[in-house]
Amino acid sequence: METTISRFILKQAFELSKIEDGISVLFYYSDVESYIFDKEFLNQGIKKIIVINEDEKEKSVLEKIKSLGSVVATPFKVSSRINKIKIALMMCVSSGIISKGEKLIALSGTENAIDNAIFIDISKEKELLSFKGDIDLGKSVKPEVFERVLRIALELANQGREGKNVGAIFVLGNKDEVMENTKQMIFNPFKGYNPDERNILKVNLDDTLKEFSLLDGAIVINSDGVIESAGAYISTSSLNLEELPKGLGARHMAAAAITALTNAVSVVVSESTGDVSIFKNGSMITRIEKSV
Repeated sequence: METTISRFILKQAFELSKIEDGISVLFYYSDVESYIFDKEFLNQGIKKIIVINEDEKEKSVLEKIKSLGSVVATPFKVSSRINKIKIALMMCVSSGIISKGEKLIALSGTENAIDNAIFIDISKEKELLSFKGDIDLGKSVKPEVFERVLRIALELANQGREGKNVGAIFVLGNKDEVMENTKQMIFNPFKGYNPDERNILKVNLDDTLKEFSLLDGAIVINSDGVIESAGAYISTSSLNLEELPKGLGARHMAAAAITALTNAVSVVVSESTGDVSIFKNGSMITRIEKSV
């Protein structure tokens, strides 16, 4: 029964793609081999985005999946399908797989079945994503850097630190302008280290970043993944605060402000709610609610 429903929804998604130009299929699954290799899926002349969990990268089926379309690995398992869609969309945006004019069908489901399809027009989407200006995060920061920081932020949001909720700001990219608009609140713990020793893509610094996220201020990381500073105070005095989103707390206000002043991207973990918010061009791109 579950397989029948999955194939029916999949077929309807392909039929819709023939009516509406420019659709991509964003495909979610848990048990890859149960339905993804169907000939009907393989033969469709439509752009395909296959979404897997990070821990499935090492599975033997990965090479076979790559033959179907673009593969995106989400960095953290979440229970909410809306959060899954948000995270996957951010992964696609950061790597340039999805552009502002893209339309797609997001397929989601439970353990072994697809039971839901959502049509998304990126240029008009306001609930899942909200973009102001350029949405290609890859122009600001390497996709793999963004993905690593987002994964750390999601882990912090869901696990906390030593049993307590924590808040954090990560500012990515445009190092020179970002540093001009920040000042150290404490001695910079990363000062003096070789860039390779503080590059999150070359060394496993996940726990280090989580630990320093407990400090007041932001963690600044350049576009290549080198940690420049921790405990950095973001100055918003030169910004017209009326341009920023309403109802933001001090942490989110600072994160929005630095992206309005520079071409950076900010990732914020809320201490009170555990939500993870992403800012670009002074506006919130999306908010990923804490998993329950």
